Amino acid sequence: MIAYIVRRLLAAVPTILGIVFLVFAMFFIANSPEEMARRTLGMKADKVAIDKWIEARGYDLPPWYNKHAVGTDKITKTLVYQKCARVLMFDLGRSDSHQREIAGEIRRRMMPSLAIGVPTFVLGLIVHITLSLIVAFLRGTYLDRGATVLCVLMMSVSGLFYIIGAQFVFAQWLKLFPVSGFDWGNPIKFIFLPVIIAVISGIGGGVRFGRTIMVEETSKDYVRTARAKGLGESVVMFRHVLKNASIPILTGAVMALPFLFMGNMVMEAFFGIPGLGGMTMTAITSQDYAVIRAMTFIGALLYILGLILTDISYTIVDPRITLGSRGSKSLRGQPSFKDVMGILCVVAMAGGAAFGIYKAVKALYEIDTRVPIVSNGVTAVSMLGLLGFLLYARRSELWTSAWRQVRRSKLAMVSLAFLMLYLTVGVMDSISWKDIERPAGNAPGAKAAMTPPRSILDRLCAPLAKNQEKTYSAPLATTLVGKETVEKLDEDGKPVMLDGQVVKHRVFKPLNHPGSHLLGTDKTGNDVVYVMLKGVRTALTIGGLTTIIAVPFAILFGVVAGYFGGWVDDAIVYFYTTLRSVPGVLLIACFMLVFGKGIVQLCIVMGITGWVGLCRLLRGETLKLREREYVQAARVLGVGKMQILLKHIVPNVMHLVLISIVLRFSGMVLSEAILSYIGIGVGPDTFSWGTMINGARNELGREPVVWWNLAAAFLAMVALVLPANLFADSLRDALDPSLRVRGAGDRS
Repeated sequence: MIAYIVRRLLAAVPTILGIVFLVFAMFFIANSPEEMARRTLGMKADKVAIDKWIEARGYDLPPWYNKHAVGTDKITKTLVYQKCARVLMFDLGRSDSHQREIAGEIRRRMMPSLAIGVPTFVLGLIVHITLSLIVAFLRGTYLDRGATVLCVLMMSVSGLFYIIGAQFVFAQWLKLFPVSGFDWGNPIKFIFLPVIIAVISGIGGGVRFGRTIMVEETSKDYVRTARAKGLGESVVMFRHVLKNASIPILTGAVMALPFLFMGNMVMEAFFGIPGLGGMTMTAITSQDYAVIRAMTFIGALLYILGLILTDISYTIVDPRITLGSRGSKSLRGQPSFKDVMGILCVVAMAGGAAFGIYKAVKALYEIDTRVPIVSNGVTAVSMLGLLGFLLYARRSELWTSAWRQVRRSKLAMVSLAFLMLYLTVGVMDSISWKDIERPAGNAPGAKAAMTPPRSILDRLCAPLAKNQEKTYSAPLATTLVGKETVEKLDEDGKPVMLDGQVVKHRVFKPLNHPGSHLLGTDKTGNDVVYVMLKGVRTALTIGGLTTIIAVPFAILFGVVAGYFGGWVDDAIVYFYTTLRSVPGVLLIACFMLVFGKGIVQLCIVMGITGWVGLCRLLRGETLKLREREYVQAARVLGVGKMQILLKHIVPNVMHLVLISIVLRFSGMVLSEAILSYIGIGVGPDTFSWGTMINGARNELGREPVVWWNLAAAFLAMVALVLPANLFADSLRDALDPSLRVRGAGDRS
């Protein structure tokens, strides 16, 4: 055990060094100190102010090597040492915003974060395991099916809805708890509601995962033996199944332990709790690069600690697992020099193609044509790709048989109908062109101008877009929500005078288009139905484009690592472990601070950071497939390694890829809302459901309450994510024979 821990700690050193380089590259190579100063001071700041800001924060040092210094100062008097390497010695430096010591701020704020994180973790773990056991015990019954659907429904709701709804009902309306704040004199009053919200919002995913693990354990031989001996079902479930299902549960639970220290950014921001999560979120919104760097390093170190604690916990719950000092056995089939060069060529070609596409898209954006090339071209390529997959699926026995099984499920077909409806709306909003606007009059030499591009959806919803009001109005209302001060008029329409002054009073001003707004209007007077429909394209773009970026990386690295093993596997595992060590939210925040906000930037960074989970899944599946008889037969017959990968491995993992695409799509749609609230989502000029949710907190706090904006975003998001999850479940059951067999056993 001790030798294993020492080996893991030594193996973590290259990962930590990789994190140092990654953070340095993000903050000081891709983003120079001059650019940081301009973003903080404003783009109109003069050179004197910029130089003063840089010098005050120590950013005026050379990046790697100080040729003007002597001795060790050539290395220590550099940015990479002062701002990155010193963090490894827990010298976190000072904040860029208020120049306070970051370590002192962390010590002051860590206890409020732990006051919320620890009760949430303990209570959540107890609730998830208990409910998972109950649902697994009742498997095959109507209660089991109802609980499964309820879990999927709870997973389809963004965590922001739980927070906003509970805060409004229990804090603002019923006044059972304080709206915000924290006091060590009576901490329970301030942390009770956040803890309950966090536990309830995690029930859907936790119970669904736990039920899947425990039902899978019930099909094992030892469970059949226990039942054959006459043990009761409750004894089998609680004494045998729970113990043997604890390893997957521990993997998630133990990994979460170190991150309790980091706090919950969204929860602490909503409830005004002065913890580390709130400090991190404030640093993101105020562009405090020093605090973001420090929290990134701390999060990476906690991730590595969590990996070690997870492995140690395995030996506690299962004595059969031993941790030795030697590494895992290398797999056979090591790549030749030709194979390595082929893999590197594929990676280089993919990188070159991505860079070429980026440059081409950027150039096409600058071409002013009547039909926008980029949006219409991407839509056309996407539709052709979908059509090509459908034609391929029609000729595949696996997909045709899966489709026959999915078609028998009414719930799956209804879900598919909802998905196709959303896809139709998204496509209609992506196909656009400009209209020719004739000049007024017949002036000689006057040229016709082109209007801004309008999509098919814009043209169909033209009445909704044109029926603008001044500000908020309730659904189907005839007046604005708030009163306005206007002059009082008499029966003749003349102002009423009193002591020589015009009398004024407050009235509800009538709408320009009374009764025509089904879901009311927002703050700027736009019809909420129109805004909701325009958000469909943003949701589909984020879910689709992010997946398109992430999936090729996952397939390439996952299949290659699993098939070749050895040093290739070690290199790929090191690469994605280093990338995964950096907290995703902070990595996205760094990227958005460097390259600016926008839907394209958001999709790129979420795609770059989101391929690790699928890569690990495909690596594990490839480890099994490479030992199958047909793969070994192909190897014996002299088939090349690349041909084996392309013809025998990749086609047999595509069902996992497709299921992961659907599930990942749902996760990306939900993530956009949270990222927009944090301030690192899409820009404010982009229609999105996250932007609608972002303004809901202030809207629910005003009088009268403006609830329809949040309700519209909630309905639109659930109506997309819930069918996607339900359809993914049906597709998974149809593609995985083991699930079909197990499902049949459960029903018997």
